[in-house]
Amino acid sequence: MNKQSLTILILMLFSSALFAQKDAVPVINFKGKITYERKLNQHKQMDEMMKGRGGNNAMAENMKKSIPKYKIDIFELMFTEKESLYKPAKDGISESKMMFGNVPAEKNVVYNNYESDSVIAQKSIFEKTYLVKDSLRKFEWKISEEFRKIAGFNCRRAETIIMDSVYVIAFYTDAIIAEGGPEGFNGLPGMILGVVMPRLNITYFATKVDNYLANEKEMLAPTKGEKKNYAELDVDLKKSLNKWGDYVQRILWYINV
Repeated sequence: MNKQSLTILILMLFSSALFAQKDAVPVINFKGKITYERKLNQHKQMDEMMKGRGGNNAMAENMKKSIPKYKIDIFELMFTEKESLYKPAKDGISESKMMFGNVPAEKNVVYNNYESDSVIAQKSIFEKTYLVKDSLRKFEWKISEEFRKIAGFNCRRAETIIMDSVYVIAFYTDAIIAEGGPEGFNGLPGMILGVVMPRLNITYFATKVDNYLANEKEMLAPTKGEKKNYAELDVDLKKSLNKWGDYVQRILWYINV
């Protein structure tokens, strides 16, 4: 083998190694679509409901026999480095078997604009729909050295406290430039692909990431609902939900995620 042939062979082997490495590690994404699975532990939620409503353990245990332990719903997040739109997937919301009905604000549509630092969120709460317009929520994240693989991406763990007492674990990847995530979560140096909230018995985990956005015109902010900011919504809900007694605070946690 002459010197020229040897050089070509080395270059070919080097190129093959690079392509193999590229396939093994997700490339940097600037726009795309993420599919999330939201899982709610209905049995634990029922325990909390009965506690807040003065129920007894025997009644809760009997009800659990006819209700699946987990309620699983599917959401989609379309994103670019400038904006994102989070909404239920088509037929993504499963029917609730709970006697108290669905969790309030379980079909949220959330539009984030990272350039203007603004959010527009459509929230259906019992018989009423609100359109929340405000600044993006600010989270005081603490980043750790723990990592986890989610939807093929190496994700780093971060933690925060929201609404004074709800502990949140998030996993984000810097392979996706946008700083968003499911619901209103944002503010980490990359896309949030996993969220765990033990106190609310709920998790969000990405199951699929598509590397391109077919139609950016679909990323339109919601427009329906009574206009409020977060502070006004909180005041309005505390007035209308006082009949729920001790459980009202838990309802507000679900609504304000």
